[in-house]
Amino acid sequence: MRHGALATSAAVVLILLLGFTAFSFVTRGFAAVTSDGVRRIDLERSPRALPSLALVDQSGQPMSLADYAKPSPYTTFVSLAYMRCQTVCRTSASGLAFLQHEITSLGLRDKVRLLTLSFDPSNDTPQVMAEHARSVGADTALWRTATVRNTQDLPALLKLFGIVVIPDGLGGYSHNSALFVINEQGRLARAYDTDRPDLALVDYLRSAER
Repeated sequence: MRHGALATSAAVVLILLLGFTAFSFVTRGFAAVTSDGVRRIDLERSPRALPSLALVDQSGQPMSLADYAKPSPYTTFVSLAYMRCQTVCRTSASGLAFLQHEITSLGLRDKVRLLTLSFDPSNDTPQVMAEHARSVGADTALWRTATVRNTQDLPALLKLFGIVVIPDGLGGYSHNSALFVINEQGRLARAYDTDRPDLALVDYLRSAER
């Protein structure tokens, strides 16, 4: 009886240890408890290369995500959204508008760029994106809006940024979001909460001082 109790206790301890180890792994050493937090840590530890995905911008001009993959003097802040969104995308747009103002005020126009990527290419035509850019006061010399030219490239775009998009049944989408950073080496390197563009800017300024 005593031997059975000891065996049971040992099994419980083993299960707890395995669970503790697994939780430590998926939370990156207990540093994050959400998928967005895990993504943030993973990007900081291992910045991601940008694939060559064909895009079209608000002017109808072809471009590629690979354009941002080359070493350059620019750091680019990126958000993913869709133009009809009335919820979290508004926060993303407000964050980039804040950054646009600060970039101009701080004399960083030759060092920082902004990019909104739409994951709704069927509806977000160049005309729609241009109208949205005007509505949020985007300076198109600084802040570009684009979407994939080929819908088959959309899964790769979403996977790269860790964005999950689910139709909401009302013609729109439920989705997660973040403010991302493509660094001067052309790597997707950081992610911030959409309502903390100030923190993203502070981190950029600190890194620029080094």
